Amino acid sequence: MANDNKLVDEYEKLQNLKNELDVKIEELKKEIVNLAREKNTDMLLGTSKKCSIREYIKVIYPENKTRIIELIKEKGLYEKFSSINYFKLGPAIVKGNIDYDIQNLVRKEKAFRLSLLDI
Repeated sequence: MANDNKLVDEYEKLQNLKNELDVKIEELKKEIVNLAREKNTDMLLGTSKKCSIREYIKVIYPENKTRIIELIKEKGLYEKFSSINYFKLGPAIVKGNIDYDIQNLVRKEKAFRLSLLDI
């Protein structure tokens, strides 16, 4: 069996590397967008790939969503725009706090989540 320290240290190293890569990717995206704007184009070429740059509108919702939810309900749009909250439904199913008929429609399996903590 492998050494605990070695496995955890390798996992930490890769997590840190992933985080560093995510930051670098975001920085590169910004540079690519700026270059495309300077060149007035939506396509940049690499050695073996091309990069399409498409601008889109990102919707930013208010932190306090109470008013927007109230309005959606008032306008009769709630059913159209609401969806299952899997983060709440899952634990309710695991704990058996949900109707038996609903529990019978799902499958449960064991999974693992790893978290790194400072020593």
